[in-house]
Amino acid sequence: MADRQLSRFSLIAVLTSGLAFLAWTLLTFLTGVFARIDATSETPRLAVESAAAQIASAVALVTHPAVISACLLGLAIWAWQRRLRNIAHALTIGVLLAWPVTSGVKWLIGRQRPPSPLDYEITYAGSSYPSAHVAMVSAAAVLVIVTTTATRQSRLTIIIWRVISLIVVSLVALDRWIMNAHWFSDIIGGLFWGFFVAGASLIVAGVHMTPPELIRHHRPSGRQGGVCAIIYNPSKVLDMTTFRRHVHYELLARGWDDPLWLTTKRDDPGFAMTRQALDQHVDLILAAGGDGTVRAVCSELANTSTPLALIPAGTGNLLARNLGIPKDEVRALEVALDGVPRKIDLIKVTFDDDHDGAQHFTVMAGIGIDAQIMSHTNSDLKKMVGSVAYFLSAAQQMGMKPMDLRYQVDDGKEHRRKASLALVGNVGQLQGGIQMFPDASPTDGKLDIMVASPAGVMDWAQMAAQVITRQRRNDDRVDERTGKKVVFTVAQKMPYELDGDTEGEGTRMEAEVVPEALILMMPKT
Repeated sequence: MADRQLSRFSLIAVLTSGLAFLAWTLLTFLTGVFARIDATSETPRLAVESAAAQIASAVALVTHPAVISACLLGLAIWAWQRRLRNIAHALTIGVLLAWPVTSGVKWLIGRQRPPSPLDYEITYAGSSYPSAHVAMVSAAAVLVIVTTTATRQSRLTIIIWRVISLIVVSLVALDRWIMNAHWFSDIIGGLFWGFFVAGASLIVAGVHMTPPELIRHHRPSGRQGGVCAIIYNPSKVLDMTTFRRHVHYELLARGWDDPLWLTTKRDDPGFAMTRQALDQHVDLILAAGGDGTVRAVCSELANTSTPLALIPAGTGNLLARNLGIPKDEVRALEVALDGVPRKIDLIKVTFDDDHDGAQHFTVMAGIGIDAQIMSHTNSDLKKMVGSVAYFLSAAQQMGMKPMDLRYQVDDGKEHRRKASLALVGNVGQLQGGIQMFPDASPTDGKLDIMVASPAGVMDWAQMAAQVITRQRRNDDRVDERTGKKVVFTVAQKMPYELDGDTEGEGTRMEAEVVPEALILMMPKT
């Protein structure tokens, strides 16, 4: 399994650098083996106020741990925006470990610095072992190399960044030595410590990086060969160049043919693109977008034999969230290409008896206030603050007049009530881990139903608290049921939504489960 190979590589790198740092530290302080070479750090090499001293001081300032930390945080933001969540976490953890933890180690060891003729307070403060400058820049070098490798940059780009990293680390190490800022053993100790911190950050963040030269000898054991169609929403994929290169590399590395790239449009989130992919008999469809794109692709794939893989790229990503598909692009691609195909249910929904216009949804659908919330959510605000925008819209809809609702589950009796909320769910979890339907499963052949009639703000608050705390809602204001089919009928036209997108208005909503209608690539258990 690819994950095990990658984890083994990272673990070996961490253990090697950690043991090297420990051995070097013990040799430095318990033996005199490095005394002669450390003595070279007592010889002044730069004349005060000379041009060379000024250049060396400038290098020390530019490569100060605070500056390197800021650069890594900037790279973390870049990675986060491109859905490289694990890499972003690794970069952030690296910043938190490399400088503060190194400072703690320096304080515990308390080694005095060598005498220096230069007067520089900023880059000469504190204890000496290990060198924080070298530790920080070496950790940064490893993290940059991993980022370029994991995002499948071109071979030339990877080589260039490796060379640059080597030059910068060497330059910083030389700079600290000629400035008499550290003993020679401090510099080597900082190098080992930086490698260890970077490796630990990668493991903690779940980044599994294998160099391209090793990937050639360890092909994943998942699906091999064929043609994959990538249906993507360009408004959700921030860096299309990186995304295309990444996907293309992973496909070719596994023996797939050149992929078919299909772009969604403003007036078509993926219906026509999926039909085109099916017409060309592709072996796998990969959907990269938000819940709307996923729903459109799933609706067209209902009851076909073509499997679907997901690359979460939207605000909610609710189907992926419920099925354990990683939000990180690298890990999601691993699931897409090396995962297990499993069948899940879809829900077929028809409005106002328009059977020709029937669609399928994967997560939830409803009529009433939830559709109002979706339709009144500011799209620009959603891009800025994510799911918080829905709560702001919900607060504005609390005063909505209840609707006269009739509903029937399967062939049971028809129920009547004043209701504000009528929901049907295929899965249970919303953003933030909120379980709207705690027992919902996309593989049980059933749909879950909720009809709610809160009378005021306090009732809404109590119901929200019950949902958040996952309490059973056994009162007259909430009716929860399961079945294979439900029909909602309202007295006047009301907005309705499918998987978070308001689709129109109607008076009759019919939802029916379609068992095992979709083949989806899922994580290996």
